[in-house]
Amino acid sequence: MLEDDADAVAQLLDLARDIFGTPVAALTREELRRAGGEGADGVQQTSSVLDPRATVRLLAGTDLDRSVLAVPVVRPDGEPDGRLVGVPDGPPEELSSRQLEALHVVSALLAGVLHHRERRQAERSSRLSSLDALVAGTGRSTVLQPIVDLRDGAVVGAEALSRFTTADGVPQRPEQVFADARSSGAGVRLERAAIASALPLLGELPAGAYLGVNASAEALLDPATQRLLLAGDPHRLVVEVTEHDPVTDYASLAASTADLRAAGVRLAVDDAGAGFASLQHVLHLAPDIVKLDGAFVRGIDADPARRAVARALVGFASELGSTTVAEGVERTGELEVLRDLGVHCGQGYLLGRPGAALVPGPVPPAGRATSPDDTTVVELPVTPGDPGDP
Repeated sequence: MLEDDADAVAQLLDLARDIFGTPVAALTREELRRAGGEGADGVQQTSSVLDPRATVRLLAGTDLDRSVLAVPVVRPDGEPDGRLVGVPDGPPEELSSRQLEALHVVSALLAGVLHHRERRQAERSSRLSSLDALVAGTGRSTVLQPIVDLRDGAVVGAEALSRFTTADGVPQRPEQVFADARSSGAGVRLERAAIASALPLLGELPAGAYLGVNASAEALLDPATQRLLLAGDPHRLVVEVTEHDPVTDYASLAASTADLRAAGVRLAVDDAGAGFASLQHVLHLAPDIVKLDGAFVRGIDADPARRAVARALVGFASELGSTTVAEGVERTGELEVLRDLGVHCGQGYLLGRPGAALVPGPVPPAGRATSPDDTTVVELPVTPGDPGDP
């Protein structure tokens, strides 16, 4: 049972026990009895004020199927799903109408929790069953989102992003797919497959622009991932270290990334400021690029707190000699503040949406281009005091 669901069931069973007026309340499930599950009596979970041994003895001495202190748990579709059973330590007392009414409410709430849990489990099983296909490339594609110099609009690079669909063509959230892969032990394989699909897209980028690929610390410690990253044009690669799980051995990670950097690969820390681990990455890895998390960019033109955090991170990156890239730039007001703060580059819908081809845009209405080649330059808004003001 999922942890949140287990907590909800436990709380509802506590309530049922109090309503029954018995020392123990039990949730029985027919499916457990048929499958020889957690107990021959089909008990899935109990609430008890007794110690565990006394609870076990009381349950063993009670015929739960014949108990008069019970209400059914019925699925939303009307099918029986189990029973709420009160287990007394003496002769049972008949339930009053008020007790029955309250217990039916608890039963309905329990049925809802169980139904949603099983639906989520079924969805997760479906996602996990498709992981091998996703690793192989079925239902997985790669898009590029431009990374733009905020001073002149030049496209300096692009981040490769994975997109996933089910067999029916329904989009899946990438973060959920990667989380499922990690939980099933296929996380590094999927990351490596995503990198392998991204590397050929270097040819789609303007000359001199870099390709950013995402990799967890675990993937970077994998020799096969390192060989893959070094097989192409490492001088045009930026590896964005993602924040999934805590890093327990920074010495090994630093040594691994040092080998990559010696070959020309640059290192970026993704989502800087979003959590403690990202700041640890910055401290231990001294990255070439620090990517400011979009949560601090969104609304930065109207929020002094966001500006303060961004200013601190920009100063921190400057001390390290790192370039800063702001993620999630969507409005011209945000862009103006980021430029004022000294953020070097930006990425977001204002500067270019993810796509199969690298197409900057949409272009803000007022601005100027620094090159006639609109595949390599984004027209940026002209802020007050800019030399390009008419």
